[in-house]
Amino acid sequence: MIMSETVSSTSILKPGAPATNFTLHSAPDQSIALSQFRGQPTILAFYPADFSPVCGDQMTLYNEILPEFQRFKAELIGISVDGIWSHLAHLAVY
Repeated sequence: MIMSETVSSTSILKPGAPATNFTLHSAPDQSIALSQFRGQPTILAFYPADFSPVCGDQMTLYNEILPEFQRFKAELIGISVDGIWSHLAHLAVY
């Protein structure tokens, strides 16, 4: 059974609106919270899977233009539905 959530126009953030704080694992024993980046530009890059060719290309492109984000003192955070062990395996490959 596939569960889906209906998104109403009132639950979609408008550009420039502050996002609700959340905490995610960045390593098996570490977490990162959006609130850590409060007050600075932060780009949330959502991608479905570490080993997907399209997602890999997307994240590679972001990595290539990372100096441009840094020029604006912006942080880039990649967010995927994959688990931490998949992320670590993917990093080991590249």
